[in-house]
Amino acid sequence: MDRCLLCITVIAVTCPWLRAQDEITAVPNRPTVSTPAQPVQPGVLETEWGVDVAASHQDINGLLKFGVSANFELRLANNPITADSGTHGVGDSGLGFKYRFTRDSGWRPSISFMYMAKLPTAGNVLGSGEVDHAFTFLASKDLGKHHFDFNSVVNLLGRPQGGFDREYLNALAWAHPLRGKWGATAELSGITARSSVLPGSAQFLAAATYTVRPRLVLDFGGTARIAGNIPRAMFIAGFTYSIARIPASRR
Repeated sequence: MDRCLLCITVIAVTCPWLRAQDEITAVPNRPTVSTPAQPVQPGVLETEWGVDVAASHQDINGLLKFGVSANFELRLANNPITADSGTHGVGDSGLGFKYRFTRDSGWRPSISFMYMAKLPTAGNVLGSGEVDHAFTFLASKDLGKHHFDFNSVVNLLGRPQGGFDREYLNALAWAHPLRGKWGATAELSGITARSSVLPGSAQFLAAATYTVRPRLVLDFGGTARIAGNIPRAMFIAGFTYSIARIPASRR
C-alpha cells in the first residue's frame, strides 16, 4: 500500500496538465497533530508528505486525500519508512473518511467527524500488529486572522487476545499569517494512559509555514515533550500539495 500511495503521488505531480489548475487551494493537515474540520475541495486529489526526526524515532509519513463532495473526504495514510531505536521497516497504514456537518459562519464553527482504521502493515515489531479504530470530533474556527482547530479523539486499540484498549487524545492548534507568504502555528496535545505500562503523554508543537503557491504549502518546526514516554524533542518538516481537480468529479 505504501508503494501504491507513493507512485500515485509521483505520477500525478509530474504530469504537466495537472500543474495548470492554480485555482485550487490546499487544505493542510500538517504539521499539527490535529486535523482541520474543512475537507479538501470537491474533486481535488491532495497529498501530504513529511519527515519526523528524533534521537530514538524517525519516520516518513504520507497522506492522500480526495474530495468526494463539498463536505465529504476520503483519506489514505501510510508511513513507508519507520525506525525505532535501531529497528526499521514499513510503518502502519490508515484508511478512512471525514464528513463536515456545519461550516464556519458567524460564531458557529466548522464541525466534522472523522473515522480512520489503522491497518497493521508494520507487523508487530514496529507496530502492534492489530487493527485500531479512531473516532474524531473536529471543530475549526476563524477569529479575524487567527485560526483554531480542536480535535477530540477516541482510539480503540486492538489487543492480541481480542477486544480493545481505549485511549483519548485532545489537541488544540492555533495558526496565524505572518509577513508575505509566511505563517506560524502552535499546538498543545495530550493523550491519556493506555495502561500502567504505557502512560499518557503531552507535547507542545511550534512550526512555520510557507505558501509557495495556493496549492503548495511547506512547513517545518518541532515538538517538545511536556510529559510521558515520548521523544524529548523532534524535528518535523513536510509539504501539502493539491495535485489536481479530476474533471469527472467536478460539481
